[in-house]
Amino acid sequence: MNLVSGIKNMVSEDNGNTSSMRILVAIVVLVFLGNWTYFNISTGTLASFDWQDLSVIIGALGVKAYQKGKENGGKKDDK
Repeated sequence: MNLVSGIKNMVSEDNGNTSSMRILVAIVVLVFLGNWTYFNISTGTLASFDWQDLSVIIGALGVKAYQKGKENGGKKDDK
């Protein structure tokens, strides 16, 4: 599997359609981690995340998990 197909699989739903919710969650996580990495490299230090930053990341991931549960109607996959 190459990088492009891996990213395509990551943002695709079970039926093969692209999931805008997964794309938005990925953007939120990448922006926060990108800014954190840039700040750490530019200052030469290792800063910890504030609780506000972590709550945004965990919130975005939690909303996606909640939305996925509602898509399946509360049923578990038998895969």
